[in-house]
Amino acid sequence: MNDYITLDGFKYATSANNWKKLLDKPNTVRYTLSGALDITFGAASPTRWVGDVIAPVSARSEGWGTISNLRTSLAKVSSILFTDHYGNRYNVFSVAPLQQRSLMNRWDDTNNVFFVPVELVYESDYEEEIL
Repeated sequence: MNDYITLDGFKYATSANNWKKLLDKPNTVRYTLSGALDITFGAASPTRWVGDVIAPVSARSEGWGTISNLRTSLAKVSSILFTDHYGNRYNVFSVAPLQQRSLMNRWDDTNNVFFVPVELVYESDYEEEIL
């Protein structure tokens, strides 16, 4: 397991207290007139990763991304290559609004770090997720 993820080929750390993978199960739930529960599930199971990506102003070392790299990747309206902490690769879409929190009031300071909340979406079917 890695202590980083990759987006568009750049490595980034994530905030351990809020990074999570979510498997959605699209469904509708209703009660019939007889009082019976009627649940229908959709054929797809979108997977999402949500949490903060940590992006410094200056790269930590070779292969690591900066806040500038991250902004460029997240602004794309096409899929981006994402590798999770376990080394699994996905083509995902960034769907969260671009926000950032700075640790310093001098945003361009080379020691500054940004926390950027992301939501990455990958659509798979149930069978693929089980395998």
